[in-house]
Amino acid sequence: MTDENTPRTTRPRKWSLAGTVAATALAAAHPVVVTSLAATTGLHASAAQASEGGEAGESGEAGVELSEGPSAFLTQLGYFEGTYRIISRLYLDGETNAARAHMEESHHAFYDDIEDALQAYGAPGFRAEDAAFVAAVRDGADADTVRKAFDTLHEAISLNAAAADASLRDQILSLKDLVALAAAEYEGGVAGDGAIDIAIEYRDSWGFYDVARARARAMVDSGTPDAVKAGQDVLDQLDGAEALYPGLLTDKASTDPSQLTVATGWIEIIALRQD
Repeated sequence: MTDENTPRTTRPRKWSLAGTVAATALAAAHPVVVTSLAATTGLHASAAQASEGGEAGESGEAGVELSEGPSAFLTQLGYFEGTYRIISRLYLDGETNAARAHMEESHHAFYDDIEDALQAYGAPGFRAEDAAFVAAVRDGADADTVRKAFDTLHEAISLNAAAADASLRDQILSLKDLVALAAAEYEGGVAGDGAIDIAIEYRDSWGFYDVARARARAMVDSGTPDAVKAGQDVLDQLDGAEALYPGLLTDKASTDPSQLTVATGWIEIIALRQD
């Protein structure tokens, strides 16, 4: 991600909810756990406008060192999934305008940013599912339609994750990356007194955290002994972190988000314990 003071080059993009991904990552060998909560939309008047809208959300991620290989692909998919989760959560909570605003402003949702990685892993892609979800949110569909579109999109992301055939270690390294991103975004979006300074970074923090938590739960639900134990170990580290997020539209959050930073370190240890 670029520093707030660093000019960023822009180029025309096909805006879809699946999009701008600064990291690289997502896959699965043991059950890859992506959990469940779209072509050009015209939401952005121009690529430059979309870029400007995303600049505020980039500072929190600066300096986060991400893993490489299959875990990076899993993390990259996590950027997309986190964005979808935020929009879905807002929309289904009745905050439809806020959901559309986040969809328009997000810098994590340009489908062409992930196409090369999808091709490299022989993944089928999820452009059609992305387009359907974006259209449902954009056009004011009823809650059931949006929920179904999200679930279908989530299933498609899970299928793409499986294409990477990631080891359990790589899957957990991706969880570490997602929690590290959550910590960085929280620091970038929330002031020391708990005031929300940059709302999109605060929401992005929740998105990364929610993806990591959901994937860890999926490991536990997989029934595979090693994955069950590792997933539970990760959940233990994240236990109670939901209190950091009193609401996606709140103007006040926690003054002490250190649990996310501590969890990042422990999750890396959990990953390195895997064969």
